[in-house]
Amino acid sequence: MKRKIWLLTIFTMLMFLISGCVNAGKTSNETSKIERANYTGQKLYLYAAASLKKPMDEVIFSFEKKTGAKVIPNYGASGELYSQIKSGQPCDIYFPADWLYVDKLKNDGMLKTSQKFLEDVVVLVVSEKGKSKVQKVDDLLKPNVAVGVADPKAPIGVYTETALKKMKLWEKLILSGNLKARPVTVNQVAMMVKNDELDAGFVYSSVAKAFGLEYVQIIPKEYTGEIVYGAAIIKGGNEKLAQEFLNFVNKNIEKFTKYGWKVAKK
Repeated sequence: MKRKIWLLTIFTMLMFLISGCVNAGKTSNETSKIERANYTGQKLYLYAAASLKKPMDEVIFSFEKKTGAKVIPNYGASGELYSQIKSGQPCDIYFPADWLYVDKLKNDGMLKTSQKFLEDVVVLVVSEKGKSKVQKVDDLLKPNVAVGVADPKAPIGVYTETALKKMKLWEKLILSGNLKARPVTVNQVAMMVKNDELDAGFVYSSVAKAFGLEYVQIIPKEYTGEIVYGAAIIKGGNEKLAQEFLNFVNKNIEKFTKYGWKVAKK
């Protein structure tokens, strides 16, 4: 009797597991069918400064859901992205962190249309262990302070170097041996500070907010220059879909301003 009950229990459990797998398969297949039904077959190749990743991903998700188009993003240092575009890599729309690259595209004859997009400022952020060491830019010259400045291929690297040179601190920082890292993107600088790999680093105020970092000083624009992000539609690409995406971005600009960016004056 006990053996029959045991066998019946095992049989019931097996049937339950099989039923669950079948239902899961149906759900997965149904989801795939829905995704295929929504997908229009259109693709948009999007290049954007690494600092824009969080809000841009939000916009992309909403745009794909609304239009059925597939957006293929490429995030990185604005200078490297520009080089990829110039070398012929597929790109329909480009969001650099420096208007300089929009001008370069225009000079290259690759620009269809463009607009000034966002504005930001450079800030000095500190890690948990760096708080006691760094309260202002001059403190970066103290002994045993690990500092990060992005590579010049990223606009934040150029803005930071320009500012520190005008403040007569760049050469002193180099000579002090405190410049420990030159990450490729601003997000990498932020992550290294966040992880206590660096005591301090320079990032955009929007990136500081996105990563939950504390900043101790805003670097005035008189030192960095104006920081204007651009939006550029590339000639010869999917121009119609790129314009549709740009219009969608402009209508959802609050996804960017919530991180601290300001809308650029057109």
